Amino acid sequence: MEKGLSRRKDRAVRSATFVSGVMCVLALSGCLSQPEPRSLAADPLTQQLLIAGSEAFDRLDFRTALALADSAERRAPKVPETYFLRGRIYSAMMRWADAEAQYKKVIELEPGYIGVWNNLGNNAFRQQEYRQAIAYFRKEIAYNPAPIPWHGMGRAYRELGVMDSAQYAYERSIAVDSTYAAAYLNLAILLQDEGAFSEALDVARRGARVRPDDIELQYQIGALLMQLGRPEQALQYLATVATEWSWHYPSRYNLGQALARLGRGDEAQAVLKQAEALRAAQAKIESMEMVVQARPGDPLAHAGLASLLRRAGRYDDAMRAYQVAYSLDPANLEFQNNIANLHLIRGDTTASIQWYRNILQQDPEFIDVWLNLGVVYAISGHAREAREAWEMVLQLDPGHAAAKQYLARLPRS
Repeated sequence: MEKGLSRRKDRAVRSATFVSGVMCVLALSGCLSQPEPRSLAADPLTQQLLIAGSEAFDRLDFRTALALADSAERRAPKVPETYFLRGRIYSAMMRWADAEAQYKKVIELEPGYIGVWNNLGNNAFRQQEYRQAIAYFRKEIAYNPAPIPWHGMGRAYRELGVMDSAQYAYERSIAVDSTYAAAYLNLAILLQDEGAFSEALDVARRGARVRPDDIELQYQIGALLMQLGRPEQALQYLATVATEWSWHYPSRYNLGQALARLGRGDEAQAVLKQAEALRAAQAKIESMEMVVQARPGDPLAHAGLASLLRRAGRYDDAMRAYQVAYSLDPANLEFQNNIANLHLIRGDTTASIQWYRNILQQDPEFIDVWLNLGVVYAISGHAREAREAWEMVLQLDPGHAAAKQYLARLPRS
């Protein structure tokens, strides 16, 4: 999760595909999926390098993942897994031409490599080359008739306005794998957009029966119940989504509408006020996403998007954007500091300490990092290390008010 942004405001309000197009590359079930690497067929050390590279990629550590892929290629240049991994990394970084070149190398070595044509289709889709995407998805299906490329084809046909073909592709995806939630979701959205609300609700509920924890399907059910004039039933679904996705404007908006229809005016007014704030924040995110799409090689654009996502509480998406910015400009200490801060926000104190320490090796006089490092140590119960960090702040800036306040509150050991 991928382009998939709605063309009309009303669709954005009611559709689960409101999730932003750029950041759903590898995140949500409604997005076009990227298959995992298959089992490796190289010597043990090369296998270890590729496994470690895939793990680094899963952690969004793109620089390490690329370095490990480079090492694997030097050892075994004829192993397609290496180029497939590198293609996935470049795709996540929106380096489309580089990703395509890597996938083409996979095809040279093994034309039927599972996932490679699908990923080419994903990249074409995200560049709005929908007919090319369909051709790639068809190629994948010829080798690998899995639900993922059928689903991707359906999304491409929908963007082209060929709704009967889109519906057929979604139905084929479900026929291949009846547990594939994304196909149920997008089929329900398609039927909803065609005005077939009852049929759409039936599809969404079928999907929720096989994937009861899928939050997008929960939202879709709630939105459809609202359109069918059943706000009391919609309420439980919309409240769940609004809690799980505190940043999600459509669920908050529909929740407010449901409360209003049920005569709970004061609650509705408060929720709709929250929804309006979320709508404004989402508008800024979508605007910055357009900048990123236009300038995918600009680290400042990715960092700007990451900052907006962080403020919206979308921490996983923010981390992905920060990591792309860092991979494009690894010497930028502010990017590294933002990554460390975000690890702290997400509760990973070990990772945040590692990042802060790495920054200080590069710039021992980075006052904000010393200050934040002290905060992490204090949170982690390491009072001595916290004191040392804050005392270092005062060595660099004797009048630093925050460091003095922190030290004053720190219990004496």
